[in-house]
Amino acid sequence: MRAIRVAILLTVVMTSLSAVASSHGAYGLASDSVNREVVIEDPEQMTRLPVKPSPIVLYPPKAVRDSLESTDKIFYSVEQMPLFPGGEVALMKYLQENVKYPPKAAKDSIQGRVVVKFVVDSLGYVGVVRVVRSVSKDLDAEAVRVVKTLPRFAPGRMFGKAVNVWYTLPVTFKLQDILEQEKPKDVEVRAEFPGGKEALNQFLEDNVKYPPKAAKKRIQGRVEVAFWIDRSGKVHDVRVVEPVDKDLDREAVRVCKLLPDFIPATVNGEPVEVIFKLPIRFKIPGLKSQYLNSVQIDLK
Repeated sequence: MRAIRVAILLTVVMTSLSAVASSHGAYGLASDSVNREVVIEDPEQMTRLPVKPSPIVLYPPKAVRDSLESTDKIFYSVEQMPLFPGGEVALMKYLQENVKYPPKAAKDSIQGRVVVKFVVDSLGYVGVVRVVRSVSKDLDAEAVRVVKTLPRFAPGRMFGKAVNVWYTLPVTFKLQDILEQEKPKDVEVRAEFPGGKEALNQFLEDNVKYPPKAAKKRIQGRVEVAFWIDRSGKVHDVRVVEPVDKDLDREAVRVCKLLPDFIPATVNGEPVEVIFKLPIRFKIPGLKSQYLNSVQIDLK
C-alpha cells in the first residue's frame, strides 16, 4: 500500500519559555521550539475525509517545572509581568510624587537617568534592589530609596503560577532648564562684569583649574553655563546647559559661583533679574579644537 506522508510543522512560540531559555546559563532550561511530524498512512481515507491531527498538548520542560516549584528562582521575563496598582501611569505618578531631588546633586547641577532593577517576589513585594546604570552617589541612593517604598504589585506569573521576577525601572532626575524660566523682555542695559569682558576673561583664567583627571584622559571642550544675575548683581542658580565632561562641568560651575557682583541689567532705569550665558573652553595644547568664541582655559 502506497503511503503518503504529510508533514506538519508545529512551531510554538512561547515568550516566557524563550526568555527563560535565553538565561540558560542561570537556570539550564530547554529550547522553546517544538517540531512534530504527523504521518497519514491511508490514502483512501484522505480522499473522503479531511484529516485533522490530534491536538498536541505542550507542557513546560522538566527544568522549567522544577524552577516553578523553587521559591528562590528569579525570572527575567514571564507570561504575565508584575503589575503596579493602577498600571504604568500610576507608577510614574508615584515616582513623581515621592522622589526628592537630593540637595547636594541639585547644588552641583547633577542630573540624569538612574536605571534600577529589583525583584518583585511571588507575593508582589519588592525585594532586592540594584542600580544597573549609575549617575551619581546621591541620585542613585534616592532612586533605590523610592523603589524600596513601592507598594505591593500584582505578582508576575508563569504557567499560571506566581513567581519571582526581575523588574527594570528608569528614574530620571532633571533640573528645571534655566533657559525655560521666565525672563524679562526689552532689557535696556545688559548686566556687565566689573571692568568689562576683558576683566571677566582674566578672572576666569586666574581661577579656573584644569581638572587633573580630565587632563590625564586628554579631555577638552567647551562647557556652556548659564546663571541668574539678580537686581543687586549677585550670581545664583548656576547650571550647565552644554556639558562636556563631568569634571570639566563641575569646574566651570565652581568658578562661576565665585564670580563677584555684576552691574545689574536695567529696564526703564530699574534693575531687573536676567540670565547670563557664559561659554568656557578647556584646551589641551596640541589638540585641535573647534570652539573659538569662548574663554579659553589652557592646560598648564
